[in-house]
Amino acid sequence: MPNAKPPSMSNNRVAFVSLGCAKNLVDSEVMIGKLGSAGWDLVDDASDADAVVINTCAFIDAAKAESTDAILLQAAAKRPGQQLIVAGCLSQRYGDELRALVPEIDGIVGTGAYAGIVDVLAEARAGLSPVRLNFEAEPEHDFLPRLVTTPRATAYLKVAEGCDHPCTFCIIPQLRGTFRSRSTTSIVAEARALVGGGTKELILIAQDTSMYGRDRGARRGGLAGLLEELHEIDGLEWIRLLYLYPATIDDELIDAMARLPKVCKYMDMPLQHAHPEVLRAMLRPSNGERYLEIIDEFRRRIPGITMRSTFIVGFPGERDEHVDYLEEWIGRAELDRVGFFTYSQEEGTPAGSMPDQISARERRRRLLRLRDAQRRASERARAKRIGRTERVLVEERRALRKGDPIRAALGEPIALVGRSQGEAPGVDGAVYFAGDAEPGEFALVTLAGSTAFDFFGSTVSVPEKGLLRVG
Repeated sequence: MPNAKPPSMSNNRVAFVSLGCAKNLVDSEVMIGKLGSAGWDLVDDASDADAVVINTCAFIDAAKAESTDAILLQAAAKRPGQQLIVAGCLSQRYGDELRALVPEIDGIVGTGAYAGIVDVLAEARAGLSPVRLNFEAEPEHDFLPRLVTTPRATAYLKVAEGCDHPCTFCIIPQLRGTFRSRSTTSIVAEARALVGGGTKELILIAQDTSMYGRDRGARRGGLAGLLEELHEIDGLEWIRLLYLYPATIDDELIDAMARLPKVCKYMDMPLQHAHPEVLRAMLRPSNGERYLEIIDEFRRRIPGITMRSTFIVGFPGERDEHVDYLEEWIGRAELDRVGFFTYSQEEGTPAGSMPDQISARERRRRLLRLRDAQRRASERARAKRIGRTERVLVEERRALRKGDPIRAALGEPIALVGRSQGEAPGVDGAVYFAGDAEPGEFALVTLAGSTAFDFFGSTVSVPEKGLLRVG
């Protein structure tokens, strides 16, 4: 049951540590839901738990280090009789090594086997030290039951697993397997259950969300058709798309985003670079000029759309002229937001053994240079939104510290915090404003100003039916 705690049962208390991306978080929520149905009680403190599950990430070195530290910390604090289960991408990649290096681990669960967490814990309690690393196509019921851990009005909805793209820097296909779409029936059933539990915003995610349905025979329009189905769910207010891939975006998808009012005017398309030579080395599709055409098409057909991307800086063989090109491209693209990441040399990837690896210091220098170029573009994008009245989903009421510029602008020590269609959780900023509302309610907010990351609104008035109007 979404947004409901599992029933309590003595000696069956489980604590979770979920690391990495939103796709990993969904896996954790499914595991929590299945354990809850089997009589396990979720607790916050690992020291109070009879079992601890750490759902790990292994995408880049920093993520591997964070996951390893979490495992070692829990192994050192493990009580007699307590089970330690390690799940997720690090398990999938280094399952045998983990068990050999950390004997305190009682069970290993890879990315394709998390739905069997109840059996894994039962086997671990019996002293069998289970290891499950198989890639299985998830049964249609595998995502329910699920306990949502995000703010109650928002939930991620994973529409596919795995990836077919051969990007030379990426380990994901080895960790998650080939691309496998869920059936529309399964996704819509889960979406209805989530909305029935109070979700108002569904965030669709996959490694390549715009590829949805192509492995099931839909050459075009697969994601557009899914959006049509989800749009009919009563009580659902927003549908947000993350992780579109430039080669799998089609006209049907852009048309659906333009036509369907519930689909957020928000596009996240990780591009990774713009120079054709670097893109070829990455085995990424097309080139920067084609990317600009796609961006222009979104803007032409969906006026006011917020656009986000990510780029990798310091890829092997990247030269100064490539960075010059990307800097100039950023100025032309005028994206609202961009995330920059320095290249991480990963073992087992083609790029990891490429010549002309770039030093960490130089990668950092290039990142700061490009981040500064994007800062100017983001400032222009934020300025265009000042004065607009936008619908905001309230997430929390937050005390503002003294000296906070938003506190000074609002003239209030406490603010409501939420997001408009232009902000995705975790990666973008937020909208702050004063007034009376509860998490999960919507407000109309006139954007009066901004900081480098966030917006703030003006005075709140409360009309009928609890709808907040600001300004």
